[in-house]
Amino acid sequence: MRKPIGQHWQQVTESEDLLGVDFRSRTFTFAGPKYPTDTTLIHHQGNPDKKQAILYIHGYTDYFFQAGLAEFFIKQGYRFYAIDLQGYGRSIRPSVRPNWCESIAQYGQDLNIALATMKKDGIDDVVILAHSTGGLIASTYLAQTQNITEKEQHYGKAFPTISRLILNSPFLALPLSPNAIRCLSWPIHTLVSLCPFCSLPANKPTVYAKTLHTSFAGEWDYRLDWKPSEGFPLSFHWLKQIITAQRYLAKQTITLPTLLCHSDNSTIGKEQVEEMRQGDGVLDIHSMQEAAEATFSQLTTASIPKGYHDLYLSPQPIRENYLAAIKDWLEKTA
Repeated sequence: MRKPIGQHWQQVTESEDLLGVDFRSRTFTFAGPKYPTDTTLIHHQGNPDKKQAILYIHGYTDYFFQAGLAEFFIKQGYRFYAIDLQGYGRSIRPSVRPNWCESIAQYGQDLNIALATMKKDGIDDVVILAHSTGGLIASTYLAQTQNITEKEQHYGKAFPTISRLILNSPFLALPLSPNAIRCLSWPIHTLVSLCPFCSLPANKPTVYAKTLHTSFAGEWDYRLDWKPSEGFPLSFHWLKQIITAQRYLAKQTITLPTLLCHSDNSTIGKEQVEEMRQGDGVLDIHSMQEAAEATFSQLTTASIPKGYHDLYLSPQPIRENYLAAIKDWLEKTA
């Protein structure tokens, strides 16, 4: 749940961001589950007097680098913020394994910091835009905080209102059948109990990564130390926390107006780059849709033909179709 503001974190840096003069980044330190932990909030300096803002939350093996996405929302009249969660991107530190988490719920501290800082910046209303695992993190946070008790209301004034949610290919369900998930859960829980740091090695670039980065067949020149093409080693502990969070979320009802955006096709397991480019190469769009329909009571869906897993990283004009769907929905729900 949300905690009183001003007692649990400290801003330690502020500087021009690596994305250039239009962006600033602020680093905050706080007590993580086991070690002192950092999180980084990036913002575009456009529309400084506006009271509405977008907060972008990245996915797994990811960080914020999509400057054009920020510029799109600035043109729509919003302010724009993004967060590199603890253990990701700008927040990676030598003392903590990249992308490691004790539970999905721990990222609520990152979101508290981001929202409290945005409130101090003059933001009153926030639309969360979350991709992949970021969608699971944001949804878990909303489910845990949507019913604030009267005793906590005065703390809520230190946060802006979260009025809407946009999900970009959210990781709400594993790309497996319910029976396969049930069969996997017990051995994963047992393995994690016996060997909590056990993981699958990451040895070679994924086919999906080859569709993205300029060193292969893609158009994006992001940092490969923060978003490696082979991924970070897949932790079984992380997978256990994903399953736990997905099961929790399946039992919740989130009433926030929500836009679910996903590809019209899944290309998981495709071995050729051109085949992978025809859809979402990471998640199953049908299980994603079913999970969203079970949790979100005010759900609108936009299916983007041939959209990549990260729809914004799709080629033109697919990317423009994705942004047009967001623009249309924001105008209709304003």
